[in-house]
Amino acid sequence: MELDRVVAVRVSSLGDIARLASTLASRMFLMPVYRFRGSSGWVYALQTIYKDYYKYYGVPVVYYYVAGEEEPGRPVRYILARADETGERVEVSDRTRTGWIAIPVINLEEKPGYMPDDI
Repeated sequence: MELDRVVAVRVSSLGDIARLASTLASRMFLMPVYRFRGSSGWVYALQTIYKDYYKYYGVPVVYYYVAGEEEPGRPVRYILARADETGERVEVSDRTRTGWIAIPVINLEEKPGYMPDDI
């Protein structure tokens, strides 16, 4: 099946993905982050839909971050985020941690067909 490509927007850090996901969650839009191997390494992606964009019902937009090659270790199941008076900290983990926002990561076997080819 041929799928239309989404609008893909590359962000500069995993923290950008974490902030967007936590903002959506605070508005009761629970969006997991998808992780898959792209052409330049591991990609973290978050899909959103902007409704009523001009004449379209919704335009799918995928924000993504290319992490490159990650060190082997524990499985990636969550992005943990914490902001306090010392600043913002974002890391990946295989478990949640008290006092941190835990964003679920869904590990995909392959890149989804609707993602642009150069990701």
